[in-house]
Amino acid sequence: MLDPLHHRRLVAASGYGELRMFQEAVAELEAIPPECQGVVPVLAAWVELYQTWQKWEEARSVAERLVELEPDEPNWVVALGYATRRSQGLVAAQQVLTRALERFHEVAVIRYNLACYAAQLGNVNQARALLASAVQRDRAFAQLAKSDPDLDPLRGV
Repeated sequence: MLDPLHHRRLVAASGYGELRMFQEAVAELEAIPPECQGVVPVLAAWVELYQTWQKWEEARSVAERLVELEPDEPNWVVALGYATRRSQGLVAAQQVLTRALERFHEVAVIRYNLACYAAQLGNVNQARALLASAVQRDRAFAQLAKSDPDLDPLRGV
C-alpha cells in the first residue's frame, strides 16, 4: 500500500500528464521509492502517462506487467491492446485482444476494439458482427461508433 506522500505523487503525476508536462510527471513517479515502483497503482500511473505522451512501446511494456500482476483485470489487457496497436500494428493488437476475448467474453470494450481493428484491416463483416456484440453488451458503444474514424469502412467512407 502506498503512503499518503506517494499517493500525492501519483495524483501530481496524473495532473502533470494531463497538462502535457511530461518531464514533471516522470519526476513525480521516479520520486516514488524503488520498492513501490512495481505496485499496481504506480504501474497504472506509468501506463497512463506513457499513453498520453504517446510512448507506445513503454506503455506496452508496463501494460504487459500489469496483465501479469492482475490477470483478472480486463482494463490492463485493453491498455495492452491499445499500446500494441500503436507500437506493433493492428495485427499484433488484434492477436492480443482475440486471446483476451476468450478470458473476458462479456467485456464490450474488447469487442469494440476488435471491431475497429477488423474494420481497419478490411474485414467489414467481422467488424459489423463484433460491433453489434459490443453494443449488445454496452449501448454506449452505439453512440461512439457513429463518429469513430476506425469504423469509417463500415459507413463506406
